Amino acid sequence: MGISVNAMKIHWQKTVGGIVGYSRLGRDYFRSLASHVFNPQTESQMEHRAKFATVSKFMTGLSAVWRYGYRWKKGEGRSSATCMFSQIYDEAVTGNYHDGFTIDPTKVQMSQGNLTTLHSIAASVATATQTITVSWSDNTGVGNAEPNDQLSIMAYNPTKKTSMLETHKAPREAETASMTYPSSWAGDTIYVYAFLDNGQDAANSILLGFYTA
Repeated sequence: MGISVNAMKIHWQKTVGGIVGYSRLGRDYFRSLASHVFNPQTESQMEHRAKFATVSKFMTGLSAVWRYGYRWKKGEGRSSATCMFSQIYDEAVTGNYHDGFTIDPTKVQMSQGNLTTLHSIAASVATATQTITVSWSDNTGVGNAEPNDQLSIMAYNPTKKTSMLETHKAPREAETASMTYPSSWAGDTIYVYAFLDNGQDAANSILLGFYTA
């Protein structure tokens, strides 16, 4: 991929495993590498492109999420963006080419890792104060769980195709944490996720539910 220095400045690019990632005007995008084929319009190829486009659109509002939630996966030889893209493409795309593809948010992982996740975790949303509150039971000592593992809260707004991520909101032993979301989200449905990390690894994220902001 070439870079043209003009008003449409592209300030980040990477090609990994057939996926091109780049940023333009402050937003992140993904596309598949072009390839020479004898028949570029077979159903299999069109299906792949449709699935790819569906994941790409979903990922556009999640740049902060994959940069943080997948940063420990980079040691596997792929970028954080590619790791998250692959997870969604392989596990969270539903539908078919003829009827259309969608993303199943219950199967999306906003982080991936080997850290022990939380038990008995739940969320509530106070629309009057635009506050998301997460509570859980401290399971320190289970597996590799430590009391100072840090909780991150993530909210995704599919209507506006944007997300919020606040990291290190509280340690595992605190059993509660909260964050506020923009008042402009009022009335929109939001997906709320949470996950832990210890600075070296993360736990798989947990979808806490769908809420009206």
